Amino acid sequence: MTVSLKPPVFVVIPVFNRLAFTRECIGALKTQTYQSIRIIIADGGSTDGTPAAVNEEFPDVKVLTSDTELWWAGSMAMGIDHVLRDHCHGAGFVLMMNNDTLVPEDYIERLVHASLTHDAAVGGLIVDSRDPSRILDAGEYIDWSTYSFPVKTNIQPDERFCDNVDVLPGRGSLVPIKMIRAVGNVDAARFPHYLADYEFFSRLRAKGFRLGVAYDARILAHIEETGIVPTAGMVSFKAVWREYFSRRSMSNFQDHWRFIGLHAPISCRHRLQRRLALAVITSFALRTSARPFARPLYWLWTLPRRILEQVHAIRRFASAARREGISVLCRPSEFPGLVRLPLYLLAAPGPVSLQDIESVQLDADSLVSANIVRPLRKQDWFAFATLDFNNRSDRDKLARLFLKAWNPFSKLSRTLAWRRARECAE
Repeated sequence: MTVSLKPPVFVVIPVFNRLAFTRECIGALKTQTYQSIRIIIADGGSTDGTPAAVNEEFPDVKVLTSDTELWWAGSMAMGIDHVLRDHCHGAGFVLMMNNDTLVPEDYIERLVHASLTHDAAVGGLIVDSRDPSRILDAGEYIDWSTYSFPVKTNIQPDERFCDNVDVLPGRGSLVPIKMIRAVGNVDAARFPHYLADYEFFSRLRAKGFRLGVAYDARILAHIEETGIVPTAGMVSFKAVWREYFSRRSMSNFQDHWRFIGLHAPISCRHRLQRRLALAVITSFALRTSARPFARPLYWLWTLPRRILEQVHAIRRFASAARREGISVLCRPSEFPGLVRLPLYLLAAPGPVSLQDIESVQLDADSLVSANIVRPLRKQDWFAFATLDFNNRSDRDKLARLFLKAWNPFSKLSRTLAWRRARECAE
């Protein structure tokens, strides 16, 4: 009898119905080159016969069931608790899996190698099951300044491992059991579904454990299988309520409030929670049928802030005018919002084309080199960089070019023509 010296990998798969996905996922796991694996199905209350079907078709797979309906975190915690009870000593790993994912036969082998090499909890490179060349997730981060969750989707040809991520997803991530014992199980009580994986891996990172993504281990995700995602535009009160308070929603207010309270830097914790609450109130007020009544109140409420912003903008513009003189008119984007359009139409020079420059017998390259004009993003279009050209020998020609650019009657059409050319180029 041969005894495997490889540390065991306990694959915990939370499921709720979707038996076809579960069958497919188990089938992929059974072809793994890494043999020391034990599959645990943590059923959260399926009604499609998943437990019985798995027991019958895969007798070596452990099926855990619950008397009450569980969400992702509850099922995952049930599976991890089972592992911690039965595997009391020695090395080993828990592989968090979703049943809507597929893995190639060397997936676990590569994750274990990366984890042992880097002493880290590791995830795989997540790609679209419908187009495996499309990278969905090469590393996940938390931007606390904006409370957003940017995801890396591009990797360099020579990149093999990324170890500066902030969190890992609960979809295909391998965690050494010693790390789980150090920080505890998934917090299913406070985070029943979404953010439970982020909260767990945030605790790991706070404890000093390393997190990384192994780019040679790819996992295929069925991204069409998801929960309630944020929407935009006018919707019903019910839709907004579901978006912020449904357990199936990625934007669940209570989950995000708790996550910020536990893991955001103390310096911005209260600010982010206030912003979160304001986002909910604003959505109910301005994205529903309450908008006609709420909008005037919102306008009055934000009026002091907008006035203050305009005061600051006017001061900045006045300072620039003192420093640069009339050339400040060359940068309409810096005009105060209250006077931006009339000041642009009546005083500022608009864009000029290469043909306009040549029509007054000037050379565009020479003007760019002398910093009289600057090229715009669309080739053959330019904007004045300065109006201080009185000491130049070609000042008369530049004055004629300025008049072309300034002419209020042609400026608007010229600006629209430049924007159309820019959009076509992009």
